[in-house]
Amino acid sequence: MHLPFTTMGSGSLAAISILETRFKDDMNEQEAIDLVKDAIEAGIFHDLGSGSNVDIYIVRRTGCEKKESYRVYNKKVFSQSDTYTFPRGTTQIIKNSELEYKWKNIQITEENVAMDIY
Repeated sequence: MHLPFTTMGSGSLAAISILETRFKDDMNEQEAIDLVKDAIEAGIFHDLGSGSNVDIYIVRRTGCEKKESYRVYNKKVFSQSDTYTFPRGTTQIIKNSELEYKWKNIQITEENVAMDIY
């Protein structure tokens, strides 16, 4: 089956799902731009390897128009962790251990300690 669009890159599976769901043959230019923006944002939101800006290139018979940083802000669908509070001593220490590494006359000591989250 021949499709009039394609995607590539690490966020391409999320992007192609938007294109396959919403693409129409008779879209005007702004509808196509909005669809592409939504598809790229889906790739950004659902893939850790994707960036955060939406750059769009409009290819016409008369030339190419670049809309770099067409959309920069991408609202995340999850809450931020700054609302979480944990009292001191919440994390239980299971085992304390010290490891020593010797390499080129440098000695590093690691120690497991409880974390304090403020």
